[in-house]
Amino acid sequence: MLAKSMDIGGIHMEAEGTRFGGMRKVVHDVREQPTLFVGFTAYKTFAVLLFLDGFFFPGTFRVAGFEFSTIVPFLFICAGVCLFFAFRFRKIKVFDKDAYLWFLVVSMVLGVFFLFMETHAGIADDAFRFATLVLGMVLLAVGTMGIHIELGRIFGMLGMTPTLTFGIASALATGVLSLGITLLDPLLRWVVAFVLPAFIVLLFYCAKGRVFPDQKVLYRESANDLFIPYRFMATSVTQGLALGIPLGFLSFSGFLSQMLDSVGYFFAAALALLAVLVLQMDFNRSIYQIGFPLAGAGLLAVGMLGPSSVMAGVLQVTGFLYLDLVLWGLGSYLIKNCDQPATWVASCPSTALMLGRALGIVVGSVALQVLADSAQIVVFFCTLAFLVLMTALLLTNNANMRTGWGFVRPGDPDEATDSYRTCEVVAQDFGLTQRELEIMYSLIEGKSRKEIAEDLYITSNTIKTHLHNLYGKLDIHSESDLKAFVAKRERMFSTEEDAVPLPPEEV
Repeated sequence: MLAKSMDIGGIHMEAEGTRFGGMRKVVHDVREQPTLFVGFTAYKTFAVLLFLDGFFFPGTFRVAGFEFSTIVPFLFICAGVCLFFAFRFRKIKVFDKDAYLWFLVVSMVLGVFFLFMETHAGIADDAFRFATLVLGMVLLAVGTMGIHIELGRIFGMLGMTPTLTFGIASALATGVLSLGITLLDPLLRWVVAFVLPAFIVLLFYCAKGRVFPDQKVLYRESANDLFIPYRFMATSVTQGLALGIPLGFLSFSGFLSQMLDSVGYFFAAALALLAVLVLQMDFNRSIYQIGFPLAGAGLLAVGMLGPSSVMAGVLQVTGFLYLDLVLWGLGSYLIKNCDQPATWVASCPSTALMLGRALGIVVGSVALQVLADSAQIVVFFCTLAFLVLMTALLLTNNANMRTGWGFVRPGDPDEATDSYRTCEVVAQDFGLTQRELEIMYSLIEGKSRKEIAEDLYITSNTIKTHLHNLYGKLDIHSESDLKAFVAKRERMFSTEEDAVPLPPEEV
């Protein structure tokens, strides 16, 4: 199921990732691929204007007596576009055409144009104004989600570590740029909104050609069966709800909103740098033991400190953006290591995320207009925080890495290899960590230490440390001892006719 690291464009990205740590790794990758860094930063800045700032959708509409932001239908449209991409184009090779990129930029620019007309042209006819708004939303959703998928394709082929380093660097730069854009005159902000799409696609085109001289590598087809990634989608829905509900409550706008976004980007980047690149936490822990508790803390803060609390807003945005950074890395892991189509990997969780945010804003807006006093608000958000944490607890599972968060199927338990079942039992009986289990099974499979280092994105010295701890727990002294130990345990759990013979040196 898992693929080895690949040489892409003459750059062995994962091998390089093992030689640098922390901020040095971030600086190194940015210097190696500046166009990709600038393009990704431009995309994230545009996404802030589109999804977080409320710049494009300042208006509201009423349904059943309740008032909602106009960003709600846009989020539903984005979810529909992602769903269409996921099922219609999951394996169709249309994305390698240059005309497709120009279609995306034209779609984004026209979308911005129609939204500008809807807010500034003074259209008197309500039906025509509504049609202009919807057309702008659809065009902008198609272009933005298309670019999102193509960026996912590039980072998916580069691998997990470069994706995280570029994400951290871009988050820091986006925080500065988005705050600076807020200081501009509103008309100049619209000029930036018109220019950014063309800038993004141009940089994307240049970066694609530089990183992937052989385009066949980037647009290769996957022969794997496709499954609905239920765990990844459940994670994305909860992430969207955790941000969407407070957005339905919060009354931030203008400079204060951009300040929260900027500070959130800084904190999220610093946290991801520490947790994922420095401490090398696995995805399970970084998502469910850091990201979701942070989102839960933000919900509690909104309830305890009030919807207008800056601290609550910073906590909530930081939790959401941290999860966003880590999930970009997870997506690249699934594309490269689990050999899943980029369109499928990028579209499925994005659909769930957009739906979660839209539903969250609806719930938050209704609750704000229904709840009568602060005590009810506290109870409401405490309940939400509890549900978020319970969801994280239910989704945390060491099998996630093997099942690709639902994207792939390792087989039924009865079909699993005897060796892997035995290794899992050994890990449980002797208190091995997940990383020690992965290394043990890889050695049993006959992989070299170099291959294991490339598969797990760790250094040879890290493997030596894990093996030292592993040998100590099992009271053995070498790899041959380890293989003999597992073979003996495997024979203990096998029937007579299925018994696995011992290695030659033990017979």
